[in-house]
Amino acid sequence: MNKLTSILGTLAVVIISVVFLAEFRPGTGVKSSVGSICAVEVNGECITDTDYWAAYQLIAPRGADAQRLRSMGIRRQTAEGLVERQLLLEDAKRLGISVSEDELSGELSEGRAHVSLPVDKARQLGYALGIEEPMYRLLAVKDRKTKKFDTKAYEREVRTIVRMSPTDFREFQRRELIASRMRDLVRARVKISEGEAKTQFQREKSTATIDYVRFDRRFYADLVVDGSDKAVESWTSAHKEDVDKAWEGRKSQFLPECRVTRHILAKFSETATDDEKKKAGERIDEAKKRLAKGAKFADVARALSEDGSAAQGGDLGCVAKGRMVKPFEDALFAMKAGTVSEIVESQFGLHLIELETIATGEQAEKLGKAQVARERYLQLEAERLAAEGAKQVLAAVQGGKSIEDAVKAHLEGLTPKAKDAKKDAKKDGKKDAKKDDSADEASAIPENEPLTVATHPERPQVESSLPFNATGYPIDGVKPGEDVARMAFELDKPGAVLSNLVQLEGGYAMVALKEKAPASEEDWKKNREYYVAAMRSAKQNDAITAYVKRLKANLGGEIKYNGAVVEDPKAAPGEDGEAPPEE
Repeated sequence: MNKLTSILGTLAVVIISVVFLAEFRPGTGVKSSVGSICAVEVNGECITDTDYWAAYQLIAPRGADAQRLRSMGIRRQTAEGLVERQLLLEDAKRLGISVSEDELSGELSEGRAHVSLPVDKARQLGYALGIEEPMYRLLAVKDRKTKKFDTKAYEREVRTIVRMSPTDFREFQRRELIASRMRDLVRARVKISEGEAKTQFQREKSTATIDYVRFDRRFYADLVVDGSDKAVESWTSAHKEDVDKAWEGRKSQFLPECRVTRHILAKFSETATDDEKKKAGERIDEAKKRLAKGAKFADVARALSEDGSAAQGGDLGCVAKGRMVKPFEDALFAMKAGTVSEIVESQFGLHLIELETIATGEQAEKLGKAQVARERYLQLEAERLAAEGAKQVLAAVQGGKSIEDAVKAHLEGLTPKAKDAKKDAKKDGKKDAKKDDSADEASAIPENEPLTVATHPERPQVESSLPFNATGYPIDGVKPGEDVARMAFELDKPGAVLSNLVQLEGGYAMVALKEKAPASEEDWKKNREYYVAAMRSAKQNDAITAYVKRLKANLGGEIKYNGAVVEDPKAAPGEDGEAPPEE
């Protein structure tokens, strides 16, 4: 008797345990009458993990790379699609929307298994995942020979792919079809007139070209701004507050120590060929030879360096740690003052570095502040001169001059610094010729020509754009908010100029219409149906996105995600990811 009681007691414990495990998934704290847990709760309504994994299995293509699915966030996108489906179902109840048994059976017999993806990403994700429009995955439910619906094939597909019973899958698809009908109802309200489509067609197919002139700050900083110490000191005295503010923002770049540095660069890229590296080596070797013969480092940098600092004799200012690429910095901070490095290789090419002074404390602050003041002065003066030059040319063109003549007059009227650059270049060329007569090796090394108004790469000159439409970008480097294409199409005839300058990241531009070619009526007739359909589709997508957004705002205030289900687990080393749990 005692033995029988013991057996019955043990059996009762086992039964209770089985019931507990069926009703409660350990660790979730969520109870479901059918042994499932909630993947998402929407306003207290449970979307079960059974529904979730069924949707996931339909959305993710069979055999898809797990890492790719993880990178696309398919788990989360599946959850978002089901949330939107639930909101559409709630609104469908309000409107009395449903689907008939015949409609449901018709879809299932054709093997169309509908899914819900977030409406704002549905097209993009559907295309990437091979899901048919309007958002369904085809199941193999037909006999291969007769091409007719096969009940056994259908049940096999449902149990294998979706991991549901046919009865549960039918109910799952009923909900999907109701949500799909709701989306169709919203889309059906969208109307597109032929006039709207034609306006869009003309916008896209009408083209224009412009003439424009850039007024780049770099040109004025290099050739026009008076960069003498006297000019900088005078400006600094008059703008002490501005300089102090700029210094406060940058002093960490110079303190507690900075190093007054020059360099010579023989440039090559990270993908350079052996021949390109060989030429760079010859160039840097020539620089070393000239330095060994007693040439000043700054003079050699001006003649041979391929860095933007060449015109300033390779001057990099006072350099603190953390400002240069690692190979350069390592070499620089291992040097002694008054020395020149061996050849240093970085991703930019080959360098020779001259360390003039190691500045610390007050000296570093003095040098740093002077450098900040000079850079600030050059920046603001170059900005002012670029703006003045652009306004001068614009006024001349508006007064009847051609753009070419207006630009030429502007360049001829620049300050003596720019005018004298060509004379200085000739003088330097004669000196270098005398100096290099004794060096046969130098004849093969091309030297830098001093920048002049005629040779500066950023000099103001007339440029023409390629043809563009009303949504195009005819000029590179335009500041955000400057819609050059729209403004150009508002000009009425060739030669008309924009009344205002266009702001560029590096300065200003003056723009004139060169030509405008409207879309032809013949092309419109050929493309009318396509544009009407495309515009309707785009507006329908906008409409359903806005509709779902409103539903979320009105009905979706309480949305709770079960992270254990809807978030991707971190893959273990060597692991691609995990499949959904077996039922």
